[in-house]
Amino acid sequence: MRLRHLRFVCLRGLIFVFVRPTLGEPSLAPRVDPRVELLSIVFRLAGNSEYNMSPLKTYTADIDAYFSPYKEHPAVALARKLAGEREVGFDAVMGLAVHLSPAPALKPLVAFTDDIPDARFGKDNAILFAQRLADFYRDTHFDKFFAAHQSFYHLATERFRVVLNDLDLDWYKSFYGDVRMGQYHLILGMNNGGGNYGPRVVWPNGHEQFFSIIGCWTQDDSGTPTYSTDYLDAIIHEFNHSFVNPAFAKHKSEFASARQVFERVADKMRAQAYGNSDTMVIESLVRAAVIQYMESRGHESREVRYLMRGEQLTGFAWMDELVDLLHQYSSQRSHYRTFESFIPVVAQFYRSLAPRISEKIARFSQRCVHVSGMQPFPNHSEDADPAIKELVITFDKALDPQAGPKHHGYSISLGPDGNEHFPISGAPEFLPGNLSIKLPVVLKPDWNYSFVLTPLAFASQDGYPLESYTVAFKTKR
Repeated sequence: MRLRHLRFVCLRGLIFVFVRPTLGEPSLAPRVDPRVELLSIVFRLAGNSEYNMSPLKTYTADIDAYFSPYKEHPAVALARKLAGEREVGFDAVMGLAVHLSPAPALKPLVAFTDDIPDARFGKDNAILFAQRLADFYRDTHFDKFFAAHQSFYHLATERFRVVLNDLDLDWYKSFYGDVRMGQYHLILGMNNGGGNYGPRVVWPNGHEQFFSIIGCWTQDDSGTPTYSTDYLDAIIHEFNHSFVNPAFAKHKSEFASARQVFERVADKMRAQAYGNSDTMVIESLVRAAVIQYMESRGHESREVRYLMRGEQLTGFAWMDELVDLLHQYSSQRSHYRTFESFIPVVAQFYRSLAPRISEKIARFSQRCVHVSGMQPFPNHSEDADPAIKELVITFDKALDPQAGPKHHGYSISLGPDGNEHFPISGAPEFLPGNLSIKLPVVLKPDWNYSFVLTPLAFASQDGYPLESYTVAFKTKR
């Protein structure tokens, strides 16, 4: 889970698409799945925050207008209860979606157990919820809502094609040494916001289905979805889960020492909905594997380095060592024929990491960029001069002016006070030496201002990111 060409035309049926991948050619058809939208909407109505963060305001307004009379429907009430009592949310919701047959039946595709589709549901709750979900589908005439938005879904799938130009599905078999036969499915979750998920369905005969469910976190001025190649790593990430998760499960008992590591990064992990050490280990491996993919596809070393440093900043401070460990795996494939056979080496790595994790975190933080000062008045000033036309922010390390997705070296977002309190009025400018950046501002008297310097682009010459920094001040009368 991560907080990223056939057109789907069958409303009541489910089209499974599998095309044998050809190196360098997009071979996966993105589609919008009624089951994913249905589950996402029910948990939106139940109040789950992760299904209430979509930036596609026109679409979410349609959802709220159409389904608001059903906020107390038994399916929504049960979703609310399960979310509160059993922490059902995030990937558990999407996992259930792909384990159900096409609407309107919405029956289990495989036998539900206490762990299938997810332990957070449990067998009885999953079966009951599927029944209530079928009632919700019928009672709300969900098919009419879905049909009414076909042009919106079609626009999304067409725009998503740009993301697939560098997608190589052959890489999974090569990297994991996995001979399982399976189908890859790419689904666009239109109400999922920045939430991306990688569930897997295993059939009784051993056949598998691998899913990458990608949300949407960008839009144009008309409120319709936009996509770029920035979404590619989300696809790679989520498909990795179909291989990493079962490999880890076979050796779960060997990772007891990872709990010590988790204790030191628990706040950052839980902020990403990673609530235990098992999830932390799985996510670390998935993210390290994404970096391996980027390297295999010839991405620039600078891009790969920034990706790795970004993972370290999110809490995986040991990502550089883990990436090196996977390099060892890749270079010794005559000995480690499958990824699963290498997992005991990963377990040993976590045993060695546990006693030195505090030192590792401290060393990474020291190498990151920090704000050292602001002129002509300090941060948090209560009497700033409204006549000021520019701010200069200084850092403790020289920055890379070409860092970030847009290669302009800076990334600034709205502060906690919102758009009306955002003072920056033009393009920032790096000063000689790249230790400072000049920000043009327009201020008025007696007003609060705020903005956030983010690690999305601010980074040192060797790729270490800025630790997020909020600027807030008030002008005098």
